[in-house]
Amino acid sequence: MTSEELGASVDMEVTRLQNGEVIVRQQPVATEIPFTIYLNDHEIVTIQCSPSDLKVFSYGFLFASCLLRNEDEVSSCIIDQGRWTAHLETPEAPDFSILNKRHFTSGCGKGVTFANVAEVVYRHPLESNLSVSAEEIGKIAEWLQCCSPLARETGGLHTAGLSHNGAIPEILADDIGRHNAVDKVIGMRLLEGGDFSTMALVCSGRISSEILQKAKRAGIEIIIARSAPTHQAILRSRDMNVTVVGFARGSNFTIYTHPERVMM
Repeated sequence: MTSEELGASVDMEVTRLQNGEVIVRQQPVATEIPFTIYLNDHEIVTIQCSPSDLKVFSYGFLFASCLLRNEDEVSSCIIDQGRWTAHLETPEAPDFSILNKRHFTSGCGKGVTFANVAEVVYRHPLESNLSVSAEEIGKIAEWLQCCSPLARETGGLHTAGLSHNGAIPEILADDIGRHNAVDKVIGMRLLEGGDFSTMALVCSGRISSEILQKAKRAGIEIIIARSAPTHQAILRSRDMNVTVVGFARGSNFTIYTHPERVMM
């Protein structure tokens, strides 16, 4: 199989013990590739990710890392699936000094981000009239359980989505990394026009401080996750005026910060 033929999963032979019986079978396994992003011929980062939605992933990652302000800044974007690279060009060179501030994120194949979390904390808090109802959160949680057949088949993918005014997300992406999946949906919205004021971020994985940072960078004020937040994400979301909802499973969920946005 050539690199161009790789999909988000690959069928591989496995041996399974089931009810005392040994079964040899083909099973879909999540694909992982090393993807390198270049900006104006500068090598920015190499990330282990899924080989899908690589253009929007590139946009979303650079935007969330403060190396890109909007989609209009990009004059050229070339994805090379032979070498697994993205080459983006902007007329004006961004501030590459931020590359010296990178830190590795928690889990998910040593994800990396370049924006300084401490700087984000002390920026002005987000303000809007966006709210969601408890019923809408319940429906989103049910959707999250079954929205990705590939995630269910492989058991090795995270899913992220963007909900418009509490509706079932129409923008969604899968990836082996929860950070990557978030970057992808941010990139998708960015290429659609970039207005995040009515969007809630929906994700299957843990809400850590760097996931919060990506949401804050986009101006997203509500995060709904199937998993839990970390204590740093809770502390920082209080300052940022971001509502964090975790353990969203059906009609049951936990609101960790700013519950005033959730209509009971």
